[in-house]
Amino acid sequence: IFPPLLFPSLQEDTTLKTVFGNWTLFAKILRASLYGITSLHQEPCGGSKTNTRKWSFQQVMPGSIAWAAVIAIFLLLADTEFLGSGVGKSSTINYKDLFFQYKKLLITKWETKWIKNIMTNINHYVFGVAKLSTSMDPAGTEDFSEEINCAMLALDMETDSEE
Repeated sequence: IFPPLLFPSLQEDTTLKTVFGNWTLFAKILRASLYGITSLHQEPCGGSKTNTRKWSFQQVMPGSIAWAAVIAIFLLLADTEFLGSGVGKSSTINYKDLFFQYKKLLITKWETKWIKNIMTNINHYVFGVAKLSTSMDPAGTEDFSEEINCAMLALDMETDSEE
């Protein structure tokens, strides 16, 4: 579930303390997806046709980091497609479940210093310094992490009682 590409220098950390530390890879995937592949070699123009503008994308969130991580894994494996179920045709990896597990981990640890640092670095790489000053204003977003943590605990208790 945690291949070496998720870690800094592609070195797996069995303690998992540095998971998602290979943030540059995720940032490049997001930047290419949002601004086009040429944005990896030159500054994005920010034209009206970019996915950033189409989707009003202003900062990375747990889902975007999880998506970039899963895309990186998909691109490095022999799979050429995954079915509607989210399972890789050749590898039989369940990419959909992998995405949800990564997203869950990122949501629950979103306020930690490690994940905040990763998020800041990705935002800086994708959007630049000028964009960060306006997009990172916490007053413009709601923090649902406490509610999500409560729901996850409740679901964990329900699962434990069913076994």
